[in-house]
Amino acid sequence: LVLCAEHTQYVNAFAGTNSPTKIAPTPKWDELTQSLDELTANENSEAPKVTLYRDTNGWCPFCERIWLILRAKGIPYDEQLISLQNKPSWYKALVPTTLVPAVLIHGDDSTNERRIVWESADILRALDEEFPDTPRMMHEDDANFQAAMQMNEELQSAGLAFVYGGRNASLTEEDKMDRRTNFLGELDRLEAALREQGNGYFRLGKEFTAIDAIMVPTLERWRYQLPITTDIDILEGRPGLVSWFEAMDAYEPYAGRVRGDRYSWVATNSMFLRYFGGGEDKPDIAAAIKRADETAETLSASFAEDMVTDEAGKHALEAATKLITNHEAVVADCTRSDPLSQQHIGRGGDVDAADLVLRSVAAALLESCNSSEPIVADANLDAVMEMGSATRRDAALAAKTVASRLCVPRDMSANAASVLRGTLAGIADRLEA
Repeated sequence: LVLCAEHTQYVNAFAGTNSPTKIAPTPKWDELTQSLDELTANENSEAPKVTLYRDTNGWCPFCERIWLILRAKGIPYDEQLISLQNKPSWYKALVPTTLVPAVLIHGDDSTNERRIVWESADILRALDEEFPDTPRMMHEDDANFQAAMQMNEELQSAGLAFVYGGRNASLTEEDKMDRRTNFLGELDRLEAALREQGNGYFRLGKEFTAIDAIMVPTLERWRYQLPITTDIDILEGRPGLVSWFEAMDAYEPYAGRVRGDRYSWVATNSMFLRYFGGGEDKPDIAAAIKRADETAETLSASFAEDMVTDEAGKHALEAATKLITNHEAVVADCTRSDPLSQQHIGRGGDVDAADLVLRSVAAALLESCNSSEPIVADANLDAVMEMGSATRRDAALAAKTVASRLCVPRDMSANAASVLRGTLAGIADRLEA
């Protein structure tokens, strides 16, 4: 790690150089909040025209398609996150089905007429109707669109029957193989349709439409989870599907916030297997859980090496914003002695050391927003370094825990998470050196 341009006078005392050593005090959280406010003071944001009600974890595929469509249309929106395990009474009163997603369309300011819409298909139609000056997404009068929707329904049905077939104890091995064959056949049908579009195109050509938003949530999960759970790589031998993912990954409304990342889907895979896979008492499920945890550990080992380039500081600012505004919860989570989830991920035990490490990381992220230099997070760690090897190891563990517990898109965009994970991993390496 190297120092940002504004802090070249600060050289880590443990870097092994002959440069003068001068360590800046680590900013407190209120100071970091003030710096963040100054950085974002000139940002202009339009008043939201829609409120999106979606799940807290960012795992609901129906919520994801609406989230993506709002961004694709450029409609200003705000969000209300709804816990699926503990839905608030006001939400149950607002939405008759009590399900997510739902949207509240704010309407004309002069009339203050508001409209609540639920069910994802109805929401997609309503957004086209209410915002006619934005790109149209639903093309239900187009035969090709209808055919693509039908094909996707058949693929989803085949995929769900195959992926969750293990929960049905009455299925024979022949039944399971038939479901696998049917699923692969549906993937091949999609592949043939995508090849007709040409490289770098969306499902129906050059323009992104609702069918892409409807397809991507499940295909994204299958892309990262099925190699572990079923030994199926949906991209292998399917260049058309590879090209479609390339188009999606280059599409800012998706890539800039809604897209998940490989680590998050792998790391949460063991949890999904425990809840939906049929139980750890089944040897094949237990083996898949073990593979998921081992793969996640391997991916986490390269966080620093795989950190994305952030020349404009956009991703660092997003990461810093999330860390600073949620620092109390983050510090508590990475030092919790009785974690509620992902218990196999170790936690630190020293709250003060964890707090100091995270403040140093937040300060480094903010500094990088005004610099083209790489991020440094170890310039203010003298207090931790002087506490002894045991405390340094505990602080490093806290940093690693935060990096490992980050989940995309729940917490932030994939690129912001990459920057934050890489910075945390780099500081952990310095503390353990």
